[in-house]
Amino acid sequence: MQVNNLVRLLNSSRLRISSRTSLPSYQLVNGLKTTSFLSNSTLPEKPKRPINAYLRYVQTIRSSLYANNPTASPGDISKLAAAQWQVLDAATKSKLENDFKKDQAIWIQENAKYLSQLTDEQKQDIRQARVDKVEERAKREYKKKLKELGRPKRPLNGFLLYSADKKAKNLNKDQNRAQIKQIAQDWARLSDSEKAPYNDRAAAGLVKYREDVKKWEEKMIAQDHADMVRKTTATTPTKSNKTPSPK
Repeated sequence: MQVNNLVRLLNSSRLRISSRTSLPSYQLVNGLKTTSFLSNSTLPEKPKRPINAYLRYVQTIRSSLYANNPTASPGDISKLAAAQWQVLDAATKSKLENDFKKDQAIWIQENAKYLSQLTDEQKQDIRQARVDKVEERAKREYKKKLKELGRPKRPLNGFLLYSADKKAKNLNKDQNRAQIKQIAQDWARLSDSEKAPYNDRAAAGLVKYREDVKKWEEKMIAQDHADMVRKTTATTPTKSNKTPSPK
């Protein structure tokens, strides 16, 4: 449901306008190239919101929890921290709460000053950055769900198949970069006939991929995952649900 809600949010008029696109949600998320609208902006330094009393306490015990429970997952550490917070003495809790309230009062004043310094353009940049964050999150959730649902992977093109055959393994970063550059140059020098075996393999793989995707999308629609398929597929009735024409 979380992914569905994010996809619906991407289709809302507010995000469609701000994203300046009318693409369907699956295309919007798939082709999203998020730009940081704040990277080139001369915004005043934003005051950092203080963390609450509980998180302050967790910060003081996190390292010891990991030291005493080296095999614990982050989720387990969170549970242990919550358990310790429940039995923490009232005096320590009260001090943490008071420290938070003091810092929060200061932050409210500083944040009001910060907001008053922003121009209309900067405010728009901040709003757009928030939209970008939601879209980026939707992109991650969408890709994660596609993987979980077993969507077929797009096959390699001719050049990438050639690269896979020629690449040496166990290279460091610089060696790998140089290798990729050399392979690209070698590929460019190949004749069409020399490229043909790789391009033919790629073409055959693409045909199979499209067939597999079509079957997968029909399966997704049948399993009530129509939000994860292409718009044209989702609106095209399959053989099993076509209405018989009147005789």
